[in-house]
Amino acid sequence: MRTRRALLSLLLLAFLAGAAAHSAHPLSPAAGRLAAYLRLDTTNPPGNEGLAAAYLAGELVRGGIVAERHVSPEGRVSLVARLPANAAPRGGAIALLHHMDVVPAGEGWSVAPFAGEVRDGMLWGRGALDCKSLGLAHLEALLELARSGAPRHRDLLFVAVADEEAGGLQGAAWLWEAHPELFAGVDLVLNEGGANRAVLGRSLFWGIEVAQKRPLWLEVIARGRPGHAAGIQLGSAVHRLVAGLARLVERPPVWKIDPAARAYLAAVGRLDPNLGRLEADLEAVIAPEGPRRAIPPGLPSLFLDSLQVTVLAAGEKQNSIPAEARALVDIRLLPSTDTEVYLAEVKAALGPDLETRVLLAAPPSAPTPASGPLWDRLVAELRDEAPVVPVFLAGVTDSRYFRERGVAAFGFSPFFVEAEPMRGVHGPDERIPLAAFDRGVERMKRVVRALVSAP
Repeated sequence: MRTRRALLSLLLLAFLAGAAAHSAHPLSPAAGRLAAYLRLDTTNPPGNEGLAAAYLAGELVRGGIVAERHVSPEGRVSLVARLPANAAPRGGAIALLHHMDVVPAGEGWSVAPFAGEVRDGMLWGRGALDCKSLGLAHLEALLELARSGAPRHRDLLFVAVADEEAGGLQGAAWLWEAHPELFAGVDLVLNEGGANRAVLGRSLFWGIEVAQKRPLWLEVIARGRPGHAAGIQLGSAVHRLVAGLARLVERPPVWKIDPAARAYLAAVGRLDPNLGRLEADLEAVIAPEGPRRAIPPGLPSLFLDSLQVTVLAAGEKQNSIPAEARALVDIRLLPSTDTEVYLAEVKAALGPDLETRVLLAAPPSAPTPASGPLWDRLVAELRDEAPVVPVFLAGVTDSRYFRERGVAAFGFSPFFVEAEPMRGVHGPDERIPLAAFDRGVERMKRVVRALVSAP
């Protein structure tokens, strides 16, 4: 009996040890703050960024920094804090920008998406990569500078915005319209969009985003006579919408060589011989009807204006014909694409019976030059770990609102995260390795210190 109890005790201890190893992990103070940040559900819609702004403001106040909350007409909260220069001014301010909202968690998670859970050496939760971890790295850099008293020749801004995942109209765009004075004298914005490459524990390169596509988000509406589904109505709202969308998505794609894509391939081609050969032979490879030979995965988006139908909405009952049907279409345009010309082509494909509303569009803006003293200082802080290359992003970020107004913006992530965890961005099981996060926080501190002390 005693032996049996001893065996059961050993099994229980083993179970508890295993459970502890599975769920517990010593967290750095920064990782603990990130876990708390991830537990705030800022799913957009509706956003609820006020929760996140209150949390970040509390951390800033504890560090002796006053934070101002700015509320849009729709009640969306953004946060701005300024750490003034404490030495002779040598240039404009540096702004650290991230968004507090996240996309819906969706299905398929292995953990609760807003629990901030630690498992397998990683911190799990919606926003772990996009982009609450970046915001915490910004926060840690700001707080350390405030504590240290190190010379700061530039003001440093901490900017946490609402609504980026829905286009930023109630966040960065509204801040620019309502409070342009916040960004007066800003020389550089550091934002999301960095595309670093790591494979099998090896850091291949730092990808600093300097150019990106432009959004063109549409709502397509079809209308028709409602009635009982037993009737014959081939021209119903749903049928008209489906037929128009079919014409739209069946258009053959037109490939083209955008200057931003060429510049990116030229930069990364110095590190990847295959991409270097592609860039050298680009006109022979990329034809309007498509590549004349195979190109690496991930590159097609750099040569195409992308179009995705993402939302369909119509009736509520199977046996009832609705009077209206709607679709949302997400289009990402290459920098050289003319928005009005492309929109006219979309409307022509949809047909005259469908109404098209533009929900979000962006004017052209020049890429941020990968040159100058601040670029050089950023490269100097990073190149000992891996080469630095300017990249062209197939997505869109709030950086466009700054570039449209002539303010330089770099998409920079201080984290090296391999491909498998990166699949969690906008998908299930988003997570960040704790070791990569802690190293990234220290790296961000070093980079920001160098930028504000730069002559």
